[in-house]
Amino acid sequence: MKNTQVQIFESQDGQAQLEVALDKETVWLSQEQMAELFDKAKSTINEHIKNVFKDGELEENESIRKFGNSEFSTKPTNFYNLDVIISVGYRVKSARGVQFRKWATRILQEHLVRGYTLNELRLKERGIEFEQALNLLSRTLSNQGLVSEEGEAVAQVISDYARSWSLLQGYDEQVLAEVGARQNGMQVLDPENAINAIQQLKKTLIAKGEATELFGQVRGNGLSSALATIEQGFADELFYPNIASRAAHLLYFVIKNHPLADGNKRSGSFLFLWYLRLNQHLLAKPVDRLINDNTLVALALLVAESLPNQKELMIRLIEHFILLKEPADSKN
Repeated sequence: MKNTQVQIFESQDGQAQLEVALDKETVWLSQEQMAELFDKAKSTINEHIKNVFKDGELEENESIRKFGNSEFSTKPTNFYNLDVIISVGYRVKSARGVQFRKWATRILQEHLVRGYTLNELRLKERGIEFEQALNLLSRTLSNQGLVSEEGEAVAQVISDYARSWSLLQGYDEQVLAEVGARQNGMQVLDPENAINAIQQLKKTLIAKGEATELFGQVRGNGLSSALATIEQGFADELFYPNIASRAAHLLYFVIKNHPLADGNKRSGSFLFLWYLRLNQHLLAKPVDRLINDNTLVALALLVAESLPNQKELMIRLIEHFILLKEPADSKN
């Protein structure tokens, strides 16, 4: 690894000191280093890594780099990026893992700030208010706490956030350009079906002890209004011309407008996924590959924590996780 910075991470008990490779704005560790970091056997780390890829949580070819062991050896060793390290940390649930997540979040935020400085002009041209975004992330992390499951989900989405918005070098120009595209053949989510589905979700959650009778109780016509709003337009122009825009606004409206007595985040997330699956034919990838559980939890929390003047920021963030299928004529 050329031009690589080295950071030293020391666990709270003072026992683990690791040289952490920072390359292409992320952290890279070998299995041996992760075993030492999380105080687990290498075989355990290896098993967790296999499950991360097997479950489709991460793409293997995007998460691994081969680097030489040292200047005296040419034999390559697998190093795994921050996404893998954090995923393994969630699975081992160790005290050192919690400490590492706090450290990794701080390091990544520092890189995001540097990325903003280097790309300030590009960001302004795209209309992205990065300082608002960083403040929102910081406030959400602070309010939720990294040691909670919700906080862990937000920590996980930070790296997806950086990758999707390309504040750093790997920005995919096409993702943002496609958000404004107009799509035909979008399927409508019927309000009555949506309410019935939420009631079924309620029964399931009550059986698990995760909800009360207040969950999913409709307040006024707020839910129907949200579903109708995303379909609106004027003349031949749709206010929300594609699935990314409609799904993002649906999630935002349900969470922020509180159309239900309880369970707005979970119900909003449920309807968000349902709407995307209903329109799978207009998406570039299967829904489960675009939005995993951790990402959805984090997006819902970020929406809930956001301020009213950050609506456009949140809509942009959600949209950028939803890759639209290219129009047939664009491939000619």
